Amino acid sequence: MTAIEIRPATPADAETIAALHVACWAETYTPLAPAEILAEYTRETRLAQWRETLAGGGPQQPPPSVFLALRDGAAIGFSASGAQQSAILGERGYAGEFQAIYLLKEAQRHGAGRSLMRVMAQALRERGIEWGSLWVLRHNFTARKFYEKLGGRKIGVEGAWRGVPEVAYGWRDLGLLIDPPPAKPW
Repeated sequence: MTAIEIRPATPADAETIAALHVACWAETYTPLAPAEILAEYTRETRLAQWRETLAGGGPQQPPPSVFLALRDGAAIGFSASGAQQSAILGERGYAGEFQAIYLLKEAQRHGAGRSLMRVMAQALRERGIEWGSLWVLRHNFTARKFYEKLGGRKIGVEGAWRGVPEVAYGWRDLGLLIDPPPAKPW
């Protein structure tokens, strides 16, 4: 198995991340969200978003920490974390948010997702944040299982993204992601 490299993204990575974003959405959300909604998220719209975010000029200040996952020098995924953007989750004490984590399907189940969650948790901790959360589409059972395996707990909050139901998951100890306990023997 080839080692996976995780590194901070730079403004020069905007095109790569935009292409990954569109590809991962197509792979993951095609069966979960209406086609007309997904069609709005083109490479061009994502490129504008990621150029602004990686340049530090986006609406979120401080900007999120963005990471790129590579295998053999090829980009296979990315992630972003930062300050909580959901008022309801912020009121519940979750000051940090895992805003994005996307891997190409062929790159899943090889440790890159766990590594991306680890570096995002570390970045939140460096900002003085101890609790983190995320939103996931209710019917994205693969992602939900992944978050639960990493210690995420469903928070009693549900929402909707463009009319598609979503649920919130949270970690009250980011250390579980940074330095997970050893796996229990069967």
